[in-house]
Amino acid sequence: MVVAEFATGPSLIVLGLAVVALVFVLRRSLLRTHRRDNHDRAMANRDDAAAEKGAVRATEMLEVRLHEFAREVEGRMQTRIAVLDRLIIDADREIARLKDRLAATNGDSPRARGAITVPDPATFIAGAGRQPDADVLLPGDAASDRRDAA
Repeated sequence: MVVAEFATGPSLIVLGLAVVALVFVLRRSLLRTHRRDNHDRAMANRDDAAAEKGAVRATEMLEVRLHEFAREVEGRMQTRIAVLDRLIIDADREIARLKDRLAATNGDSPRARGAITVPDPATFIAGAGRQPDADVLLPGDAASDRRDAA
């Protein structure tokens, strides 16, 4: 009987030590695998956290760029609106001047009756280099006020 021959005192001790060694080696390898899995999970969590922080940072940068672009576009629009408003005002004044001149050629204008005075040409030359949002002197504005005050 093989089991009876093998179950003697010294061989039983060797068998017990072999089983203990086998359990020790298996346990150690399982713990290493478990630690490696935990380490991989921790690294994955770190990678996820780093990716999330990077995504948040990129989102904030894009939001800042979008806000700056919106401000720039709004500024351009406000500038164009101001220029167009100035052009409309200038056009309305030019229409009034041309209507007055047309009426003067027909002989029934306030200028023909002497109510409107001709402005000084130097007034128009002084304002020639102004920006679109600058004040524009028209006939009958500041020039006639100066003559009336004198």
